[in-house]
Amino acid sequence: MHALHEQHPFYRFEGNRNKGDWGIYDYGAMKYITNLKNHLITNLERFMIRAVFALYPGLSRKGIWAIINGITNDRNYGNEVEFVDKKESNQSTNENSVIRAVIEEHRAVLGLANPTDKISELKKDRERYDRLVLRYFVFLDRELERKAEMKLSEETKEEWERRKAVLMGKHFNVVPMCKIKSHFMTIDSGVLYGIMREICPEFDVRKTEFPGENRETYWKNIFDFKRRKVS
Repeated sequence: MHALHEQHPFYRFEGNRNKGDWGIYDYGAMKYITNLKNHLITNLERFMIRAVFALYPGLSRKGIWAIINGITNDRNYGNEVEFVDKKESNQSTNENSVIRAVIEEHRAVLGLANPTDKISELKKDRERYDRLVLRYFVFLDRELERKAEMKLSEETKEEWERRKAVLMGKHFNVVPMCKIKSHFMTIDSGVLYGIMREICPEFDVRKTEFPGENRETYWKNIFDFKRRKVS
């Protein structure tokens, strides 16, 4: 955290923090973790397809899909791989070698050591799934950056710049950049007391008194509960 603040002073908070604020910070952290876990579940296949198509443009479309489904192992693409194996040409033999090497590399990052392991089964252990998929997202992002910075010997500078732009265009946020809206935030008397002390310095009610027997009076004086409808 200290290193983050040194590199990005904008995120450093120089003001006074009230003990009652802990509820807001806890809520923000829990909300972010929930968003992160949903992000890892819903975007895995989308990011994988997006990155694999960008990273291996020299492979056939059939070869690309063989890689994607070989990584997940959730669909039977044996026919496609076998079809490539039966080809006699050196080109198809080389493509098949690339396909197998890429599948092994990506599955290793995902912790799928056994050839029969499937990503769908990995989801049964959510803690392990979240850790490995987050690592895989970092791997995909770094591979896109690495390939973008590599200038091929047969490329002109203009061709390299175009290819670099395409690869970086497939870049994605490894973790979600979330904004928490205030109307989703729940607060208790301790949090409300901290807010009041922050925005109103002349607010001189003691903290021990605020959440006590008279807390309902303070809440009603601050908020217009008459507008609240109960179904």
